[in-house]
Amino acid sequence: MQEEDKGLKRKKDNNDEQITENKKNKKTEEKSQDNITKKENNTVKNNLGEIKISPEVLAVVVSRIVINIQGVAGLIAHSKGGFGTLLGVKEIEEGIKIDLIDEKNMSAYISVIVEYGTVIIDVAKKIQSVVKDEIENNAGLTVKSIDVNIMGIQMAKKNSKN
Repeated sequence: MQEEDKGLKRKKDNNDEQITENKKNKKTEEKSQDNITKKENNTVKNNLGEIKISPEVLAVVVSRIVINIQGVAGLIAHSKGGFGTLLGVKEIEEGIKIDLIDEKNMSAYISVIVEYGTVIIDVAKKIQSVVKDEIENNAGLTVKSIDVNIMGIQMAKKNSKN
């Protein structure tokens, strides 16, 4: 009889421990759900509100990254053309085009001028690598593709003595 009582007491103690553990887990889940962020249409949602990163902001970030890469002389601005241009509306991209594929993914099209004497393919690969790393680390987006268009070469300026 005492053996049965001890067995029942152990079961009760185990059940009490499980109930306590379940309560702790539930509280932990509730706390973690308060800090969960959800991404929808390039919008991060959390318990405080929404955070949106516009393609224009990403373009500025990418341009600052690219212009600081050794071998890049500059970005090339090109007109998009179309009715806006005919109507006098300024439609200029500063060499950067950002496409938000979905809420987590983006691609970039970058037009640059490289410095004379640099290995063009190495500069293009460096642009792809650095932009991918910086955007993924700082903006939390996955970079699906980065197309680099080399539009020209800038020759070194000669010092003229007159």
